[in-house]
Amino acid sequence: LQQERRISLDDDIRKYLPELPDHGVPVTIRHLLHHTSGVRDYLTLGYLAGLRDDDFFTDEDVVTMLARQRELNFSPGDDHLYSNSGYFLLSQIVKRVTGESLKQYAQENLFGPLGMSNTHFHDDHSHIVPQRATGYAPADSGFRISMTALEMVGDGGVFTSVEDLLQWDRFFYAATAADPPIDQPGAFWATMLSRGVLNTGDTLDYALGLAHGEYRGLKVISHGGAFVGFRAELMRFPDQRFTVICLCNLSRTNPTASARQVADVYLEDVMEPRAAVGRIRRPLLQRGTRSHLRDQAGKWGSGPRGGKRLGRPTPSLSKR
Repeated sequence: LQQERRISLDDDIRKYLPELPDHGVPVTIRHLLHHTSGVRDYLTLGYLAGLRDDDFFTDEDVVTMLARQRELNFSPGDDHLYSNSGYFLLSQIVKRVTGESLKQYAQENLFGPLGMSNTHFHDDHSHIVPQRATGYAPADSGFRISMTALEMVGDGGVFTSVEDLLQWDRFFYAATAADPPIDQPGAFWATMLSRGVLNTGDTLDYALGLAHGEYRGLKVISHGGAFVGFRAELMRFPDQRFTVICLCNLSRTNPTASARQVADVYLEDVMEPRAAVGRIRRPLLQRGTRSHLRDQAGKWGSGPRGGKRLGRPTPSLSKR
């Protein structure tokens, strides 16, 4: 929308959401994108009100909840604090500017053009999704289903697959290969990678929904996610043109650690030595030829005596 000159990232969000309170200093779209707005997290506010992940409330309820807040957590731009309210409010701004839901707008302008046919913003919890994965969490005996009926999107609610995220990843490398004019696709990623700056002048590691970091001496662009029984990590090593995508449907999993283990295998030769801290358990899969990797492909499970092949690969499940 900024590239189309329909909004500016420095617009006061009350230009589009006038029902939100005036705190005496503007909260801008850029503040929301960098999590420097000070706007309180609606999930935390919901928990304080006695609501839980499996309760149902609407977008309008969330906007009303935020409109009733008399204060921010801090003055906009003074600090960086992750807030789900920021990206939820961005979805509402998209809706009010375009007249379309974020689901519709993303389908027409992002997911559709990129051929991501199994990806959408899930803003209707009753919508049936073929091959949808179920979220789980540990229980006293075994596991329990851990899902949500919430329909807020922007801060989450993306249903996708590993194959579709590969398309998203290819878009990143193709669009960042050159330095195009502002109205070209590559400028999208240049903006996405721009780091936030606090009022003090300090620069954040956090950009627009992406975190700049380093792992074993290599530059990393990444972001993880966690809600109910789902965990995810997308970790890029842009200089090596290598990306690890990890989607999990069990709350006790650690996709960031798993992604790093995969990177350890494939990028070991260009990484800095790892500090020796006890015995390091290497992943089962080691570097090999394409034919060797193809032979190892399949459906695996964990048993009392280690890994066990359960069958050949099955179609990918969509995961949140």
